Amino acid sequence: MAAVFAILSALLYALSNVITKKGLRHASPFAAAVISLLTCFAASLILSLFVFSPGNFFRPAVWFFLAAGVLGPLLGRFFLFHAIDRVGPSIASTLFESKPLFSVLLAVPILGEKLSLAIIAGLILMTTGTIIISLEKEGGEITKKWSKKDLIIPFLAGACYGGSHVLRKLGITEIPAPIVAVMFQNASALAFAPLLFKFETKGTVSVLNPKTAWTVFTFAGMLQVGAQWSLFAALKHGTVVVVSPLSSLSTLFVLILAMLFLREVERVTWKIVVGALLIIGATLVLSLFG
Repeated sequence: MAAVFAILSALLYALSNVITKKGLRHASPFAAAVISLLTCFAASLILSLFVFSPGNFFRPAVWFFLAAGVLGPLLGRFFLFHAIDRVGPSIASTLFESKPLFSVLLAVPILGEKLSLAIIAGLILMTTGTIIISLEKEGGEITKKWSKKDLIIPFLAGACYGGSHVLRKLGITEIPAPIVAVMFQNASALAFAPLLFKFETKGTVSVLNPKTAWTVFTFAGMLQVGAQWSLFAALKHGTVVVVSPLSSLSTLFVLILAMLFLREVERVTWKIVVGALLIIGATLVLSLFG
């Protein structure tokens, strides 16, 4: 059951990332993040009211969800959207899937989960894949130039989401209601979003086409709600060292979707494909033998 939810989460996140790339021609990454956060909070708040219970809303474990919201949806999405804008979704999403590296390294000492030889092998495969992609010079975003320094951005996103997986696991153990967890983490992310405004590279929340931007990023936000719910459901039934790698299969889905729908702005080269396959292989090793 945990594997099914984790893979569903990966698919929904992939769809959201590709749609985000389409929409970034109409708004800045920061504006896109704010719109999607508003959508995620509103949708999850409405849905959480159907399972309202004092035991779900007023426990100390809520703080884990609030902290995860700042680390995952807020900082992670901020970095991810900038990465998608700079280098394109295929490279950004692939390097973003380094998050199991951080999840595993934190889950072992904090949650007491075991580090096996299979997990070590999977992490080596994942590292090799990311190195190959870092050597890429011709793929990714077509319409603008990008440098190797830009590759740091998706890694930062991966680190944020990887750490948030551990916080989510700590919280969902005490409050086993995924939609409530989604609501609290999005509320926290939205509350702290204004603090990131001064770090916006363009200095403004640029929206070139408001109607299209709100339509696209609202849809992307709805997909993210589904992805977040699926991820919490997976963590409820499984361990971080299994769920986090499986959720990284979004790399495969993004590559397929990018080749189908983003040909005019996205170039998928053999290095990107090889790196992605190594990372996908790592997720399979981690999930099947970890």
